[in-house]
Amino acid sequence: MILYSIVPPEVVFGNFGWCENQNYIEVNYSGERVVVMPLSNNRYMISRVISTSPKAYLNPKLMPGNIITGTF
Repeated sequence: MILYSIVPPEVVFGNFGWCENQNYIEVNYSGERVVVMPLSNNRYMISRVISTSPKAYLNPKLMPGNIITGTF
């Protein structure tokens, strides 16, 4: 969706910048590069998959929003 407007994005989207303050880490998980957000005590939430392989995007273990554990 494209929004054509003369109104600044800050006004249209309001408090949408809350995610800018999060700390993201790029790690290797299950043989693929993923971007995760630390939660607590070796728990991370997958935010993004970085891969050129279509199999990585079809892998249910790498779905954004999944909680993974480990030390990276």
